[in-house]
Amino acid sequence: MASGSYLPDSPDSEVLRPPEKRLTPQAWLYENLFNSWLNSLLTLVSAALLVVVIGGLLNWAFTRARWGVIPANLKLFMSGTYPAEQTFRTWIVLGVMLALFGLSSGIWRGILLKYAYVLTVILGLLALVVPGSTAKLYLGIVAVVTIAGVALGWRRTGWQRWLLIAWLVSLPLTMLLLLGGGITGLRLVSTRQWSGLLLTFVLAVWAILLGFPLGVFLALGRSNRKLPVVRWVCTFTIELIRGIPLTVILFAASLLLPFFLAGARIDLVLRAMVGLTLFTGVYMAEDIRGGLQSIPGGQAEAARALGLNPFLVTFLVVLPQALRTSIPALIGSFLTMFKDTSLVFIIGLIDLLGAARAAFAQPEWLGTQAECLLFVGAIYAMICFAVSQASREVEKSLGLGER
Repeated sequence: MASGSYLPDSPDSEVLRPPEKRLTPQAWLYENLFNSWLNSLLTLVSAALLVVVIGGLLNWAFTRARWGVIPANLKLFMSGTYPAEQTFRTWIVLGVMLALFGLSSGIWRGILLKYAYVLTVILGLLALVVPGSTAKLYLGIVAVVTIAGVALGWRRTGWQRWLLIAWLVSLPLTMLLLLGGGITGLRLVSTRQWSGLLLTFVLAVWAILLGFPLGVFLALGRSNRKLPVVRWVCTFTIELIRGIPLTVILFAASLLLPFFLAGARIDLVLRAMVGLTLFTGVYMAEDIRGGLQSIPGGQAEAARALGLNPFLVTFLVVLPQALRTSIPALIGSFLTMFKDTSLVFIIGLIDLLGAARAAFAQPEWLGTQAECLLFVGAIYAMICFAVSQASREVEKSLGLGER
């Protein structure tokens, strides 16, 4: 038999692979763009449209756009109405997060390491262009902290468990630092003053962190055949919340949550978190349920034959495989939630998009809607692209779609 390559799951069988087709650039252009008169016409028309659109965009960007609105309102975009004299807290939070990210990058490497380097470069470039010596100093410090974290955590695989604990502990501690008051000895900053990208991240991170276990619980409950009452309750919850628009859920959380809690005063940001968590949880539940249904029944039967109880069968055998299968859908839900935080403006909160509206509403920056919205869109796009690429790396490392 002719030489070939071996499949990893069948080392005793030889498989012939089709020859790779190599084309010169001219041959590729002809085969894909000009292989018929219709394709040639479509190619030329598309190229003309691209030249007109891109040329017009570049002409506007370099001649008429007023990009000064971005650096002039950078604080508004990043932390919004958070008190200026207290913004050092946001820098401390950013430094802690980037230090942990740097440690994670040094320990696990891979795409995290690439992102750490890219972040350091971006922070360095921002330090050169942003106005104000204080902002330049802070940006330089957090860039150095990121690289220091990478160096400190380099190949220290024994730190993995402790680093995960540090991530979990850091989340409530950073919230406490941002809020202040109480045992911190810092000035209390009401969450009504949290806005911009800061509020967007707070809402998205907590909605995802709280929505994920809620989604797992609802998915397991809906898939349970031995407890019909639990299955009915979970099914009703999922179908009810999934059938209501997020705007209605946010309004309901804002207006009805204090009513159901006997008129207790509940923070507006907390109300938004409740609404976003419920909305995220039900969609994650359906993503996870799809993963559960993809697991053959023989897996659970084999686990029970080994003497595992139903709890261990679910959480050690079935659920890990279901979550692995559900990664693409779950990442889609994460990204959707991150972008859906822009809807909190309907209950009076100012997220990143709301900060853009506030920026171009200023008298000196009237008419800069396009510049502000493009800047905000670029932030959303970069974050979503980074998360998506990281997800693909995780899928590749787990062999998703290959075995």
